[in-house]
Amino acid sequence: MNRWLRAFWALLTLSLLVLPAALLPNSALVAGNPANPALDKTKVGPDTPYIVLGMGCFWGAEKRMQALAGVLDVEAGYAGGDIANPGYETLHDTEAAIQQGQAITNHAEVVKVYFGPQQTTLERVLIQFWESHNPTQGNRQGNDTGSNYRSAVFYRTDEERQLAEKTRTIYQGNLKTAGIAEAITTQIAPLKNYTAAEDYHQDYLQNNPLGYCGLGGTGVAYTDPASGINPHTPLTGKNATTEPNWQNSQLNATEQLIVFESVECGYCRLFDKEVLSNWKNPIPIVATNATTPPNGWTLAQPLFATPTIVLFRNKQEVSRYTGYQGAAAFWQWVNG
Repeated sequence: MNRWLRAFWALLTLSLLVLPAALLPNSALVAGNPANPALDKTKVGPDTPYIVLGMGCFWGAEKRMQALAGVLDVEAGYAGGDIANPGYETLHDTEAAIQQGQAITNHAEVVKVYFGPQQTTLERVLIQFWESHNPTQGNRQGNDTGSNYRSAVFYRTDEERQLAEKTRTIYQGNLKTAGIAEAITTQIAPLKNYTAAEDYHQDYLQNNPLGYCGLGGTGVAYTDPASGINPHTPLTGKNATTEPNWQNSQLNATEQLIVFESVECGYCRLFDKEVLSNWKNPIPIVATNATTPPNGWTLAQPLFATPTIVLFRNKQEVSRYTGYQGAAAFWQWVNG
C-alpha cells in the first residue's frame, strides 16, 4: 500500500478508536481474532522451526498465517534486501531509488511463521501461504505495488527450498486447472538480512480492528491427491468469485453494487451480518473476495481497503463507500 494511504488509514483508525465504546461494535467480532488455540508466543524457543514468507502487506499476511492450526506465533518483518537492519521507511526509500535506476535489491515485507512440528508441518504452512495471496503478480500484491510487496519464500535449508519448489509446482497446476494462466512469480531464495518490524506493526489487525485489510488470494484451493490433500475451500475463497469465475455471478450491467471484501477483515463480516443478510433494496448486490471487477467493468480508482462497496452503472463506477461504520451510515450513502 502507498505509504501515505497507509498512514492515512492508520490515523483514521486512531481517530475512530477514541469514540465512546458504546458507539463501536463488538471488538472481538470486528477484530476477527484468529481461531487458532495453538497461538502462544511463550511456546516459541530457540529450536522452534519457522519459515519466512512474503505475501504483500504484512498486516494481512500476519493474520492469515495466524489462522492456521499449529502456528505458534507470527512476526512481521523485513527480509531479502541488501541493506542490513532496515526499518519501514527504508523499504520505501529503497524502492524510490530503484525507480530512479539504482542497482539495489529491496527488502520484502514478510512474516516469520513459527509452528509446532507435532501440530502441523512446513508443507501445511506453505499451502496456507499459496492460498492466502496471489503469487502471480510480480512486484505487486493487489493494489500494493513495488518489489517490497513481492511474493517470496526465504529458506534456511535445502529441504525447505525443495518443499517450496515442489508446492509451487503443484499450486501452479491448480491455478491452470482453475483457468488462471499466469505464471507464479514467487521468489524462492536463501534468507538474507531478516529484521523484525517495528512494534506498532506486530499483531496490527488485532490491535487496530479498523485497520487496512489487504485484498488478496486467488480463491483456488491447493490440491495434491498424491499427498492426500484433497479439494477444500481456501481461506480466501468466497464462492470462488475470482476474475475467471465472474461469469457464474448474476450481474446487472445497468445498475449493480459489488462489495469487495477480504477474509481477514472483521468489518466485512459485520457488514455481511448487518446489511447483506437483510438486503431488500431493489439495487442488486454481490460480495466477492476478487480484487478486480468483471471484465469490461471499470473502477474509477484503485481499491485500497475492505470492505469497499462500489456502485456501477452501465459497467462504470459512479460511487463507492469504503469501510463500515454501521448500517445507518451505509444506508444514508445508498439512499443519498
